[in-house]
Amino acid sequence: MHPIRTLAVAGFVLTGCIAAAPPEASPDPALTAKLRQLSDNDACSDRIAGALTAAGITADRVAGYDLAPAATAGRRSGGTRRNLQRQAWLKMAGGGNVVVQFEPSSCRIAILYARDGAVLPTAG
Repeated sequence: MHPIRTLAVAGFVLTGCIAAAPPEASPDPALTAKLRQLSDNDACSDRIAGALTAAGITADRVAGYDLAPAATAGRRSGGTRRNLQRQAWLKMAGGGNVVVQFEPSSCRIAILYARDGAVLPTAG
């Protein structure tokens, strides 16, 4: 019985970690300006800059910006599924991408992660 409780607790802990939104900070002005320029003044660029600032990403590391629909199941609306989230793919100067998934209506950041060899700075 003990291993089953351990697995259940581990499952709840992991679920909490996965569902937690990434931290946000006051956005770095240089990073905010760069994202506004690269995103053609996307309404959520300031919130994205805040999430990147909290993750330790600086303006000089960002080399490109691409906006794409997020690969989520979406929500049902009138019998069809709508994907309400978007992903900002930020090309890093040292290679790879950092992806910020967010809801465009509220600019709420859902998740931030590194892809294709990019590395997020370590916290602390």
